[in-house]
Amino acid sequence: MKKQSPVGLFFGILLRAVVVIFGLAIIAFGIFFLSKVIGDGIKANNGPVTTLPDSVLTDVEGRDDLIYNTAEPDTQEPDTEAQEASPSHDKNILVLNSTNTTGLAGRWCDRLREQGYANVEAADYSDTQTSTRIIAVEDGVGKDLVPYFNGATYEVGIVTQGTNADVSGKDIVIIIGTNDDDGQ
Repeated sequence: MKKQSPVGLFFGILLRAVVVIFGLAIIAFGIFFLSKVIGDGIKANNGPVTTLPDSVLTDVEGRDDLIYNTAEPDTQEPDTEAQEASPSHDKNILVLNSTNTTGLAGRWCDRLREQGYANVEAADYSDTQTSTRIIAVEDGVGKDLVPYFNGATYEVGIVTQGTNADVSGKDIVIIIGTNDDDGQ
């Protein structure tokens, strides 16, 4: 057997130690990886540990965090007493266009003026909405507007984002959705 120098002997042992350490690390990583894959596969087959109702996991169409709501939406037809008790003809109304149709809010303002709503202004809304939303600062105001639109929702709250228009002093904000796009 050939005699090695002390330096050669040291590096030979060091090289063997490094190979053994890398080998053990690869084996440990393989075991860890297989346990994760097999363990996650078993968990996936058993279903989730905690279940939540679908309403918690999905957004409700037409609702977003841009409105400070003080009441739940009302999709029912307004009753005649509410219309008579709080007509919106003398209220300040802002109509916001959430569609890609240019001038839609202005055309809706013209239609509302024809129906006797005098204080109506138009502007744009930044997020596209499917259904029209009528947001009033106090309950009952603006409920008489719901029948003019296709499946509009009624909410009590304040519009805080989504438009550059001045919403202060507005009693009612109507966000026109694509369901009420006249296609012009």
